[in-house]
Amino acid sequence: MKIYIYKGFERFWHWTQVLLIITLALTGFEIHSSYSLFGFQTAVQIHGISAWAYLVLIVFSVFWHFTSGEWRQYKPTIKLLIEQIEYYITGIFKGAEHPTRKLVYNKFNPLQRLTYLGLNILVIPVMGITGFAYMFLNYPNTAFELKGLDIVGLIHTIGAFSVVTFIIAHVYLTTTGHKPLSAIMAMLTGWEEVGKDDARAMLVNEMEVALKITKTRLKTDENKSELLDDALIETEKIMGMKKEEKFQNVIAKSGAGYFRINKMGYYGAVNDAWVRLYKYDSPEEIIGKHYSLSRTKEDFAELEKSFNRVLEGETIPHGEVRRICKDGSCGFHTVTMTPVVMNGQVVGVEGFILDTTVRRLAEKELLENKILMEELLKKKGK
Repeated sequence: MKIYIYKGFERFWHWTQVLLIITLALTGFEIHSSYSLFGFQTAVQIHGISAWAYLVLIVFSVFWHFTSGEWRQYKPTIKLLIEQIEYYITGIFKGAEHPTRKLVYNKFNPLQRLTYLGLNILVIPVMGITGFAYMFLNYPNTAFELKGLDIVGLIHTIGAFSVVTFIIAHVYLTTTGHKPLSAIMAMLTGWEEVGKDDARAMLVNEMEVALKITKTRLKTDENKSELLDDALIETEKIMGMKKEEKFQNVIAKSGAGYFRINKMGYYGAVNDAWVRLYKYDSPEEIIGKHYSLSRTKEDFAELEKSFNRVLEGETIPHGEVRRICKDGSCGFHTVTMTPVVMNGQVVGVEGFILDTTVRRLAEKELLENKILMEELLKKKGK
């Protein structure tokens, strides 16, 4: 199965960063006279241009991570850290199960989070500061007088070796996914191939998030809250064991929006939650209409790719999309789609949507299971 993990900007940012880092490394080590490739003068020029380009990329990436809320993916945690280290040292060679699972809202394991955090707040900033010191501190004829840049150069070189070491380890670890090239292909296409257990875990995760968000909005109705408690406990059991239960019945227990679309792309059924999210008055207003109605051309083109994959038999957690409501306003939600099969043939697509508008605007932290569970426990304690 394949799941949509990496958005377009993430892939652009990643590969542009790779290109710039490799360019900086090649020219940097040549400047240190390790070898001759471009020629010293040319290497210095390329190194300087690449450094400025990397600085611009950092500015844009920081802006994107904070406005999209993706910065939370890098929040450090020590939970399962020891298990993750043991897995990479010995477990991976014994066929042990991975201690963590990759999810749309939790892409990095504890060790990756700490490593990326160290690179982003320590190694790369130090590399930038020492590098620009070399470019602009022309000692000793400046107001900021230096006797030499030997120490600066040493720190910059140590940082360079640290980055090279990280790249080597990073490339190796990309081969430890579901298939040797699945992680690399995911960063090229956005779609990562995972095993059935990982795909099921992602579905369970999205269902749990929907239940938790719904529960926080039912503060005054204790009976409904208790029902949601029971549904939350049963979610994984339902998804993992009751194979005979219909998909829409599972969705009904979560409060998420349900839809069914035929092979031609026309709605055949939607539930009340879906109607409310799109601000229609009744299901009859949308039945028989094409699902492109609620999308911009760009968003529809991206979603159509997922739709066609599902028609080929895949179950796809597509990720976050933008919807156009009946009144012209916009909202955001995640969407998961699975094929509708009759007599061995795929006859359409069905799935569920989880509203993320509030999360996107102000409450994205609600999607982090650990924090949300802690908040719910605190509320119960009161």
